[in-house]
Order: sequence, then C-alpha cells, then structure tokens
Amino acid sequence: MLNACSQPLKPVSLSIDSSLKKTPAAQIKKIKKTQQHTINIPQDIFLQGLLAQDIARAQASAKKHILPHWPRIMKRSTFVRQRLIDTIKSMNAPLSLQLIPIVESGYQPYALSRTGAMGLWQLMPGTAKHLGIKKDPYKDGRRNVEASTRAAVTYLQTQYKRFGNWPLAFAAYNMGPYGLSKRLKKQAWTLHDGIENMPVPVETRNYVRQIIGLTALFNMQTISFPAPIPTQAITLSAPVDLKQLAHSSKLPDLLLFQLNPGLHYSQYLRHDVTIHAPEENLLSLQEQQNFHRPKNIQIKIRAGDSLWKLARQHRTTLAHLHKLNPKLPHTLKIGSSVTVPAYSFARATAANNPLLSQGRRIRYKVHKGDSLWSISRRFGTSTHAIARANQLSKHSIIRPGDRLWILARI
Repeated sequence: MLNACSQPLKPVSLSIDSSLKKTPAAQIKKIKKTQQHTINIPQDIFLQGLLAQDIARAQASAKKHILPHWPRIMKRSTFVRQRLIDTIKSMNAPLSLQLIPIVESGYQPYALSRTGAMGLWQLMPGTAKHLGIKKDPYKDGRRNVEASTRAAVTYLQTQYKRFGNWPLAFAAYNMGPYGLSKRLKKQAWTLHDGIENMPVPVETRNYVRQIIGLTALFNMQTISFPAPIPTQAITLSAPVDLKQLAHSSKLPDLLLFQLNPGLHYSQYLRHDVTIHAPEENLLSLQEQQNFHRPKNIQIKIRAGDSLWKLARQHRTTLAHLHKLNPKLPHTLKIGSSVTVPAYSFARATAANNPLLSQGRRIRYKVHKGDSLWSISRRFGTSTHAIARANQLSKHSIIRPGDRLWILARI
C-alpha cells in the first residue's frame, strides 16, 4: 500500500518507442492522443489508470470547493487525525483514505446530516449497526474516531474488491452498492471511459471528483495537514466531571470533548470512562482526579417530588437549592432537571457533552419503515421531543411523505 504522507512520487513518463517509426501516420496520431491522457499522472493508488484530463478537472473542483475551508479543516484534524491514521495503518489500507473525511464531514466528528448520517465518515445508523458499531447510553460509535474509521475503511475495502477500482468504490460509498450495481448493469464503466461518463447521479460524480482532486493536490503537496495532537488513552474512575477536571488541569474547556467526540456526557457518575488525553497532560489529569470530584449533579423531577423532599434527600437546604437553581419555579415540572449537591448519585442525570448540548432544527421527510422511535434514535433525540415539536402524541401514526420538525442533537 502506498503512503499518502510520503514525499510526492515521480510521475509516469512515457515516450514513443522507435519501433513506431514504421507505424502508419493515423496509428501514431492515435497513440500520441492516448499518451496525452496518461502522461504525468502521480502514482497514488487512487489515481492510477485515470485520464489526465479527469485529474485536472478534479484538482480544479477541489481547489474551488475545499481550499476556501482548508484552515478550519486543518484545525479540526489536529484533534482526531492521528488515531484515524493509526487505525487505517492497522488495517493495511491506503493512507489516502484519510482524505475522505474532508469531503464527508470537513473533519468534524460531530457533523450530522439531514438524513441522519453522523461522524467523520457520515455513517447511517443502519450501516453502522451492520458494520458492528455499537451504541450505548454512554457513547456513540459513529462519533468515535477508531470505531467509525474501522467501519468506514472495511466498507470501502469491500466495495473496492466488489467493483474493481477506487472511483467506483467511492461511488458505492456515496450512493450505495445496490444502486450502483443496477446502473452498471445498464452501462458498464471503466477508468478509461472518464469520470464524466460514470453512470451515476451528478451528486455522486462530484463526490468522486472531490476525492480524486484532493488526492492529487495532497500528492503534489499543494495541501498538507498540520501535526496532530499526540494523545494516549486513560481510564478515569467514577465519579468524574470532565469539565471540572479539564479546568483543574488547566486544559482548554472543550479540548477533552474535541479529542473524544464519542462521549455523550461530561459527567460519568456511576461508570468509569476511558478517554484520550494529550500526552503531556496525562499525569496532571490523574493527579487532579483524586482531588476534584463533582460538586453538583442533576436529577430528573418525578411525580411526588417537592423542594422540601429534594432538600432532605440530598442533605441540603431550600436556600441552597434556590442558589444552585436561580430560575427554579415554585411548582416543579415532572421530567425537568434540577441541580442538587453531589452527595448521592442514586438519582443522578449526568450533564451532557457540551458539544452536543445544542440542537439543529431540521425538516425531515418520513420514509417507508420510519417510526418516531427510529427517527429519534437516528437524530439523537427522543420520541417525546419529536411529538412535542410537531404537536403529536407519542403513539401517533406517521406515513411516508409526512414532514416533521426535529431538533437534532449535534
């Protein structure tokens, strides 16, 4: 496998053999025309066999659509790219695959599409489950760097073996292998037919072109990544408050969540949590954890709860509860959250990962097989929240074609 991080490789240099001097003029003209399409092609595995004009168009497209965003992409990549590269290497896959998250998500592991695709590689829930990614109450594998990369690379390698070349593998990743197979049965395609003649939708053709253009620019060193932040895994014993721990260790407030996008929460009160942290801060984090435990936690209001009852349960006073919750109403609403002293974790509801705390309101079109539950799982919300946003009951029947407002968790 070729290393995309190595020095740019020498281009192919072709010349007309002397034996062609006796070839008829029309045949020589055809040979020269073919050579014009194959000369100076960088030897990256993603570019082998492509027409020179395809690579040139792809470069122009990547420059136009991606280079304006390159500073932001570079910054985001520093938090996750080292682990992404290490995972690709462990799978003996081409390192140029590290460029695909640029097109998919702009290296934003918290990215969420209108169709529910999530993470660096924009995996759909069904695809992620099929590829072995697990989702539990504490983390999401589609946002996890290593898990999502293993799944995406496995999928891409499978498509490469199935279709025989990388451009078709990229197309299958974008539009699905079933749809691509149907189109190829009607119109066969090879690399020499040119990207413009791929029998795929315009969106997929542009997607393939962006990857090819980025690969060429990367091999020519027109673009490059900054050095990623070196990290190591560390297991923190519960209870732990990651925001408080970062503050006491003098780390930027959001750094631990930028390095660990798979986390659902900032507090892990009953379960140990393994995170990646900067190598230079490991000792400090271990030391600070022993001295800084969560001071306050959140609980959900249940039927029968009152301020007096909560104060007694959590060994505090009504005055302190009002201090912790300045906007606390006199009448408690079932299901709402209240902050209480962290003396007991029996009813704790851990605070969210702050990078997930905001929602994006999107308009979703219901598809065949959808339910409020499946849609809520896809967008990281709840059936209650969807029903409330659309003035429905949780047991309402939804039909294909219906439009729903969803506050997606991102």
